[in-house]
Amino acid sequence: MRSVRALGLSLTLTLLLTGCGESSKLYPASKADGVFFSVPKNWTGLSTAALNKYEKSSSDDETDSRQSLVRWQVAYSTDPKVKVSQVFTLKPPTSPLVFVRVRDLTGPEANDFSYNSLRDVITPITQLAEGVDLGVPDFKILEDGEVVEKGARGIQTIYSFSIDGVEQTLNQTSLMSNDRSTLYIFMVRCATTCYTKNKKVIEEIVKSYTVQGAK
Repeated sequence: MRSVRALGLSLTLTLLLTGCGESSKLYPASKADGVFFSVPKNWTGLSTAALNKYEKSSSDDETDSRQSLVRWQVAYSTDPKVKVSQVFTLKPPTSPLVFVRVRDLTGPEANDFSYNSLRDVITPITQLAEGVDLGVPDFKILEDGEVVEKGARGIQTIYSFSIDGVEQTLNQTSLMSNDRSTLYIFMVRCATTCYTKNKKVIEEIVKSYTVQGAK
């Protein structure tokens, strides 16, 4: 279990202060939702507006209904030419790709969501782990454990599978707010060879992810 991070650790005014010299990191945050993380300064970001626009233009009715619940979402990549479309596909990226989303839960979701529901928000992990053939070869769960934050709790799952013969590794943290009203999704993924090469910086990014919850 990952313990709750102290407020001072994540907010020691890294959002405002750079100490001696210029900061080497970016500190994306949704202050309204109490969500913070960091990425290297040279990574390329995709805004909430850009992601929302793409989703709305390419969604079906079900996706459109869910997208309307999104309060904040951003993405970052080492690829300076990263496209919004890459965020919304599970094809293995050749550069590390971070995706963060905060959205409201519907009434039925708030009532029914379990840890398995949180695992399955992006990939049907539960079914795949049970051996259901969904056409996803080489599926493996590498790590799986509870995450407890100040404003939410849930599951971190690191897993891998192959698409078109290319294996990718996904580091996913899915949390539900303490009042069961909000879903927090944090994903870093990359082709497994890329993930291995960038494992240290990926783990630093994941470790920086903090959910204090809306005030």
